[in-house]
Amino acid sequence: MAKGNAKPGEQKPARERALPAAKDLCLPREFPGAIHYGKEEEEAALRVIRSQSPFRYYGPRCGFEVKQFEAEFARFIASDPGKPWPEDSEHLVTAVNSGTGALEVALDALGVGCGDEVITQGFMWVSTISAIVRNRAVPVLVDSDGTMNMDPESLKDKMSDRTKVVIPVPMLGGCARIGRIMAVIREVNEDRAERDLQPVRVLEDNAQSLGAHATGCRGSVTAGKEGTYRIGTFGDAAIFSLQINKNITAGEGGVIVTRDRELHKRVEALHNAGFSKDLVAPAKNWYGDEPVGWGQGRRMTEMQAAIARVQLRKLDTIIARMRASHDRLEARVRQLGLTPRMRADAVNPGDTGYYCIFHLPWHDLSDDDKIRRGREIAAELGEYALHPWFMHDFEIHVYYNVPQLVGKWPMNNGCPWACCKNAFHALHKYSRGTLPRLDEMLLTSVGVNVPSQLTEVQEERIAAVLEAVHARHVKLA
Repeated sequence: MAKGNAKPGEQKPARERALPAAKDLCLPREFPGAIHYGKEEEEAALRVIRSQSPFRYYGPRCGFEVKQFEAEFARFIASDPGKPWPEDSEHLVTAVNSGTGALEVALDALGVGCGDEVITQGFMWVSTISAIVRNRAVPVLVDSDGTMNMDPESLKDKMSDRTKVVIPVPMLGGCARIGRIMAVIREVNEDRAERDLQPVRVLEDNAQSLGAHATGCRGSVTAGKEGTYRIGTFGDAAIFSLQINKNITAGEGGVIVTRDRELHKRVEALHNAGFSKDLVAPAKNWYGDEPVGWGQGRRMTEMQAAIARVQLRKLDTIIARMRASHDRLEARVRQLGLTPRMRADAVNPGDTGYYCIFHLPWHDLSDDDKIRRGREIAAELGEYALHPWFMHDFEIHVYYNVPQLVGKWPMNNGCPWACCKNAFHALHKYSRGTLPRLDEMLLTSVGVNVPSQLTEVQEERIAAVLEAVHARHVKLA
């Protein structure tokens, strides 16, 4: 790109063009579900208030909003791409108070405890790790592939006879290669069956990717029919979050999904008071009759469910808008010669489009220089209200940025690290350098949110900012 001032009639270089100030970009906020709130959500909330019944099981005029949301979510998760929800669903759904609560209940229901290893990835949200630790198990980290999610080809090497559960985490709307992950798990479980070991279970942590699709065969022991399915239907169980950053939101809230009736029975009991209800005959008590374990009191409120029901109907429209904007921005990123994060399934439906991550061509620089330049680019993009992140600095989404994990902080009784059944934890470390492929991607990647209400004019303004910043910091580097 030529230096100096452009001659009359010539276009100025990108680094010299006048860019709109942040206030002139007028970008919508990046909260996908929340910015779609309207009269429908207002009426749903008022419906609960008028009923004077915010508790899910009873009240003066309980509307059983949570029960209806669970039934509707089961139909939604069973739906095919672009088609109406089916009337029936094989999926069993329990709504809880948060995504974190969903993780803790699901791991509890799967029997995770002292002496167990739970495998997950290093790019996640801290709750994925904290749920493992709070269930008194030892987290084991596996490296990432180009999706920045769990690498299926590295998974088998991390397995041991202590492995109880594997937690893939499709981050920031980008799916993992879940079909291949399930194939690897089935291979492992075939070997374990020959040695009379219990199968490894798969818990999908889909908190950041509700509504996405992936391709492959479902099932951790027996392969189902190959096809394209909603994520959350591949493993033994899955969780979702309704926190405000998510594709739909009730402020907080979580969902646990499974096709296993016995597992569902345990989830239902443990999310409540620890007693299960008969799935056929109504229980005598609202909390159930048969003792299962120690309940966690993770119930969703009627207010959360009423709002979530409205939002769920809007979800595919929200995702369609994010996907379209993401595709156009990703195309512009490619035109600049940058490489976007790899997609597990290159065509839609697939990822939700929530976040656009691109890799910077700085593999020959020192780590210090990569960090310096990544922060410079993120800071400049931030001046234009693009809400960017330099992935290395992406707070407690990155394993080595979690002090409690790196330092193996215990809970009050010393678990899980002080437990004699967990002495093997010494085999595992969590400091930077543990996952070399992920570490390199984090040092050379920047991402920006893709709001769900972008106009094409706003997309062009974002693209102009990316082009100018690229010219100043990448092309001339």
